[in-house]
Order: sequence, then C-alpha cells, then structure tokens
Amino acid sequence: MHIYKTIKNFLIDQEYYIDFWQENIHIYGFKKIDALQENRAVFVLENFTLEILGNDFRVLKLTNKEILLHGNLKEMRVL
Repeated sequence: MHIYKTIKNFLIDQEYYIDFWQENIHIYGFKKIDALQENRAVFVLENFTLEILGNDFRVLKLTNKEILLHGNLKEMRVL
C-alpha cells in the first residue's frame, strides 16, 4: 500500500489530472461540467476547457471535482 499512497499523494497535490485506461476516463480537478452526454462531455478546468468525444459514455463515479466515465474515447480537445 505504500506505493499506492505515494502515487495518490503526488497526484492529489496537482491542480488537476486526467488519465485513461481501457474504456475508463478519470478527471480530477474540474470546476464545472458544461455537457455530459452519451457521445460528448465538456469539463471546465482552471485554465482551459476539455471536450471529450466518443460513444457510450456513462458515469461510474462522481464527486464535486472528480469523475470516472466509462465509454469509448475517440478524441480529446482543449478549447
């Protein structure tokens, strides 16, 4: 568990982070959700807006500044 806690502490010290694996997309540190649809999601972060395009998106977990989406990621854009 020591490695897990070290990595988690490192990531949480960041203003935001975005990671994805298999069919999961994890975003930490967003300020607002502008759109959340089956094929498009838009998140406002501190210094930019992130648009995610794909299909079959569904929310697995959601807190006030963290989300875990499941779906087929096709494209990510910084707006």
